[in-house]
Amino acid sequence: MKRSRFIKNIAYTVPAILLGPSFIHRLLPKNMGGGSVIIVGAGVSGLYAAKVLRDAGITVTILEASGLHGGRVRSITDFADFPIEAGAEYVQGKENAAGDPPSFLWSSINAYNPDLLLNTGGYKESIALTSTTYELSPPYWDDELEFAWNFFSTYDGYTGDDILMSDYLFNTYGIDESHPYWHIYENWIGAEFGTTIKRLGLKSLNLQEGLWLVGDKNYMLDGAFHEILDEVFFNDIVPSIELNKQVTNVDYSGTGVVVNCNDGSTYTADKILITVPVSILKENVIAFNPALPASKTAAIENIGMGTGMKILLKFTEQFWDDDNLWFTYFNYAQSGWCPGLPKTFGTNNVITCYIMGEKGEYLSSLGTAAVDVILAELDLFYDGAASAKFVDSRIIDWIKEPFIKGVYSYPTPGTFESEAVSKRLDLAEPIDCKVFFAGEATSNNHPATVHGALETGARAALEILECPGTIVIDTQSTPMQVEIILAENEVLFNISSGVAANDFEIWMCTSNGVSVKSFYSGQLLNGTHSLKYTLPEVAAGIYLFNVKVQGKAVSRKFYIK
Repeated sequence: MKRSRFIKNIAYTVPAILLGPSFIHRLLPKNMGGGSVIIVGAGVSGLYAAKVLRDAGITVTILEASGLHGGRVRSITDFADFPIEAGAEYVQGKENAAGDPPSFLWSSINAYNPDLLLNTGGYKESIALTSTTYELSPPYWDDELEFAWNFFSTYDGYTGDDILMSDYLFNTYGIDESHPYWHIYENWIGAEFGTTIKRLGLKSLNLQEGLWLVGDKNYMLDGAFHEILDEVFFNDIVPSIELNKQVTNVDYSGTGVVVNCNDGSTYTADKILITVPVSILKENVIAFNPALPASKTAAIENIGMGTGMKILLKFTEQFWDDDNLWFTYFNYAQSGWCPGLPKTFGTNNVITCYIMGEKGEYLSSLGTAAVDVILAELDLFYDGAASAKFVDSRIIDWIKEPFIKGVYSYPTPGTFESEAVSKRLDLAEPIDCKVFFAGEATSNNHPATVHGALETGARAALEILECPGTIVIDTQSTPMQVEIILAENEVLFNISSGVAANDFEIWMCTSNGVSVKSFYSGQLLNGTHSLKYTLPEVAAGIYLFNVKVQGKAVSRKFYIK
């Protein structure tokens, strides 16, 4: 995804599901007839799913294991004279809504208050060449640095086996940990994806990058991310969250779902949506009955979960270069930025160090002594100024968060077989129309981002609403029910209509709107109809089956293997 430093042009059409609220509300059934859903986890994916489901008339219960909502979005307001993000910090999206589509997170914040979005382009970066010297970029001038930049710009053309990126660098270019610029590769790629290049699958990373849709611009927020999300999306949902409810058992063996929590409380519903981080699923702290399918457990085991932290350092004054927003350090400090520099009323005296993978694990083991390690490194960089001007620190260690245990997901070897076949899609696949999954790790397009998490909440909510497949079009203007059933190589449309129409259409398209097959176009008689069609031969992936009458269209999404 190259979230903070890379430029990429992608000629994909955005899937309609990713367009957010306007598309969702066009698809929402007007008369769902009730129903109940338990949502496990009050991160942004769970909260957004709750919002969509409640708008559709579903009874929603949100169970959050911790005492806070927001998941990995957490704002610190008592450290500096501006809010600092302990977790997610950036909004990805493109300013031009007519071009490659912006994330609906960007679009929603922009509609709420465009002044909140601060474009981080145009600032400089200090890039460590050794432990004591650095280059203020742009421009690049060092040959090895230029080589590294070219590699970062072109690795997504890789088409070989899904080997570790570190193995590829050594086998192809002889670059290993003894290389003087090893830290550049680790910081610019490994840390960017919340891990180390010794754990990233190169082919899977390449395929994941190719699915990125929202353009290359990145924004900080002129305010607290957590508060802005609540204002834009969640204020009506937050009061009904049940906090400190750690789910231990999910029983979906019967007609509904029974959920047990560690405090002895029990909840029941028709369906359940699991939005906990993949790290929690890896530890099997939630027991499922029946056990999760093999494809699901394989996905959970394969998808990586980054380990890391942020260390905030406050100083009496700025001692680094003007307009220097980004830092690439040599050793444990790894990557960093100045969160106050772009803020309207922020004092530029704070550095956020972003430490991932093995280095994050090591510093986590040191506890508060990790600050001393970072200050000593910055002293080498700035002739002792860091310690001399140091005021305060704050460690946000996501490894030690008991209900999160990591930063965000990353692709290991085997995470992606192709753009349409991935462990992320396997993790997202519903079970028996009763157990559903959301969260950034289930996003095929935008994992490890807030807007990706939001999109998965929207996707899961629609899956719940569509299942078992009865969709009711506005009964006041077009009394009609549509049931879409997919079985082996056939699709069945059961349609009950109280009106006749001349503009009746049935068709199939890809998830990004490309037409695959027109099944019928013509007249619809009132009454009940069962229309069966043979599926065309298609590649594995997600497809939409659509019915349109009197200008109103409904769709149901299926994953065809």
